[in-house]
Amino acid sequence: MSYANFIARLVTERRGLVWFGVVLIAAASLFILVTRMTLDSEVLNLLPGKFESVQGLKVYNNDFAQTRELTFALVCQPNDVDRLEEFAPIFAERLRAQPWTTRVLGGSPMETPEGIRDLQSIAVPLLLNLEPPAFAETVSILQPANLQTRLHRLHEEIDAGSPRPEFELQLDPLGVIAPALKPFAGNAALQQGEPLASPDGTLRIFLVVTNQATLDAFACQALMEKVNSFRKTAGAGWDGGPLQVLVTGRSAYVAEISLSMRHDIVVTLLGSILLVSAVFFVGFRRWLPLLGMGFSLLLCCLVALAVGLLIFHELNMVTIGMCAILIGLGVDFAILIFGRYQQARNEGTAHAPAIAEAISKLGRAIFFGALTTSVGFLALLLGGAAGFTQLGVLIAIGILVAGFLMTSVFFLFTRERSLPPRHDWILALVRQYVRRMLRAPALILWIALPILLSLFAIAISPRPPIIFDASTKSMEPKKSDAGFALNAIMTKMPTRWEPVIGIVRAPNEEQLHSDWQRVEAHWRDLQTAGAIKDFSTPAALALSPKLMEENRARLRTIDFAAARQALETAILQEGFSRATFATGFALLEQLQAVGRGTQLIPDWRKQLPVSSSWWFLVDRYFAQDPLLTVGFATSNQPVVTHEQKEKLREILPVAGVPMTLSGWSFTLTDLLPWSHHQLILISALMAFFDASLLAVLYRDLRLWLIQVATLILAVGAMIATMKLGHIPLNLLNVLAFRLVLAIGVDYGIYVLLVWQKAREVEHDVAGVLKPVALAGLTAIAGFGSLGFANNPTLSGLGIACAIGLAWSLFATIFFTLPAAAAVKPNSVQGTT
Repeated sequence: MSYANFIARLVTERRGLVWFGVVLIAAASLFILVTRMTLDSEVLNLLPGKFESVQGLKVYNNDFAQTRELTFALVCQPNDVDRLEEFAPIFAERLRAQPWTTRVLGGSPMETPEGIRDLQSIAVPLLLNLEPPAFAETVSILQPANLQTRLHRLHEEIDAGSPRPEFELQLDPLGVIAPALKPFAGNAALQQGEPLASPDGTLRIFLVVTNQATLDAFACQALMEKVNSFRKTAGAGWDGGPLQVLVTGRSAYVAEISLSMRHDIVVTLLGSILLVSAVFFVGFRRWLPLLGMGFSLLLCCLVALAVGLLIFHELNMVTIGMCAILIGLGVDFAILIFGRYQQARNEGTAHAPAIAEAISKLGRAIFFGALTTSVGFLALLLGGAAGFTQLGVLIAIGILVAGFLMTSVFFLFTRERSLPPRHDWILALVRQYVRRMLRAPALILWIALPILLSLFAIAISPRPPIIFDASTKSMEPKKSDAGFALNAIMTKMPTRWEPVIGIVRAPNEEQLHSDWQRVEAHWRDLQTAGAIKDFSTPAALALSPKLMEENRARLRTIDFAAARQALETAILQEGFSRATFATGFALLEQLQAVGRGTQLIPDWRKQLPVSSSWWFLVDRYFAQDPLLTVGFATSNQPVVTHEQKEKLREILPVAGVPMTLSGWSFTLTDLLPWSHHQLILISALMAFFDASLLAVLYRDLRLWLIQVATLILAVGAMIATMKLGHIPLNLLNVLAFRLVLAIGVDYGIYVLLVWQKAREVEHDVAGVLKPVALAGLTAIAGFGSLGFANNPTLSGLGIACAIGLAWSLFATIFFTLPAAAAVKPNSVQGTT
């Protein structure tokens, strides 16, 4: 018994057994989804993980505390700048009072008593970390004569009206803290390199570290609910004009992306279902098969998601587009098989034989159509991006399952008593077209071919150029409050652009110190030579145990008793208050205890309070593992080209120091060659696979040439449309080309396989052309519905694929068929 007859008997005579199998599969799939469903909202998983810059970005995002940092911005009108200055401290205090904040930075820590006190608390280890000559020069200040000379000089400067000595005495009563902190303060650059206010004063920035335990989507959503509630009342007491309270940061983006996932699931899935259902019903005017199609497609999605979870354990956010794509593609099989079934029923064939005939006539075409589409999506594995790997595997599984279900389970929803409509206006139009096409194929070619060739000429012409968007904006949700806030900050503060980050991991503290000393010296030379704009490194806090022990030994040579007595005498002679020097006396005691060995060298990490603003600087450079660090080099211009990136990759590393260069702009620029490789090489491999498969299928050189020409013209028309419509390519929607090659070839396969075996050309070709046209429309609708997604990756991919499939369908109907008729293959000679 043939497969077609076996399935026909099974779905007509063993319906209960089939339903039992369906329920069992659905129950198993639902169980897996309920018990194992985990969603990955990491946008970096959409990028190829083999690149060092991508790996570095993942390390930076996952291991550094800055990922828990939110950036608030207050934006006012130009005439309210003075009011904003007055309101800024109030806003900062309100931020500090929030239960979800750990610390807040609203200005330089040097401007607050707490910041100065915190800085003094870490002075000893930083002092001991100085190079021997610098250390010797610094501690020489503790000699009695030098202490007296310094206090006398400060007294004279105060009498002269200078404000600087007052600040110097407050920060550094002994004169040894400033030299110790000089490297540290030099790297801070909180006001110079990264100002917290715009040049025109209309924008003020506040950095906040939150206390959220994790960075998963639900934790970020919960945090942003509290943040947005605070934003509504944060402006209370403001008496100026309109005041905007903006916020951006990783948590803000993750919350928006994860929430938009629900929007995208609903919009794309419902949009795809409605569009596909409308096309199906208009084409066949039957509710029960429409329900069967929907049920089969839902089962495809469930099985694909369940198998995907078993394989990958968690699914990336981009896979939410899988269901809409599956609906748009899987329905093709239902339309094809039901169209052939309905044609057989319309000609008087009984229910079961009509099922067998439909499977017999189109089963082979559906199998190869599912195969080419699956291979096209499996080709996403070659890109090396985890998110798209999952998408490719899930859709490949779903398409193969759809091909099987549409030639089996789908027929459970057909009835023997249900006859086709007497008048099928779509089929009548298709037959009329086929009849005229067979009589005058050259006329249709003279109309269609100039259109396709003109578009192909535009596609290969350098004018107009195709737009390639490699900016971070192309990865950002369409409607993003966090993106709007970031753009407002960058617009108001154009000097703030993303630096290149250099990640260094060392095996021990001594090696870390040595590595950053060498990097800092090299980057300083680059800055002096004008190769980079500026830089900052953790060199001042990458302490050397060896240096500290050597300098600790030198402390034993200092007469602290004499230093203390000289300080007491100088204070009395110059008329200073002893209370001003309380921290100085405490520092002398601490240095003496460390030198004698009665006190360990203090750990600067434990000296800084958790709420200290200086942690913003520390966390900027150090990960949770203190041996994992990062430095920042700002280029002279934002990194937007591959050449800029390559130049930085050439000059920034230091020989012998293992450094990973990364950063968002740097990484996206790094991926440009990969994207072009995806566009050209892998699309070429897909085209080679299609050409080889077509050669095996047709075994006719003329039909093979026609089909290959169809693919070339369709892709050319797709590129031309994107050029003329100013639709940009980005790093990810270049994947659309291989998908169009994989899916668009199916239309020609369906038509030409029937053409080759046709006994009555007009009858058989019209019978398949109607479902092919409907199938093409549903695929276009399925991908087109992704255009409504807020996720730009899904949206861009959907729009590009919809354009490509539209031209593939057009080329199949108005080029492939008339070209086949014009060359008159042997299989149809004499049948027209």
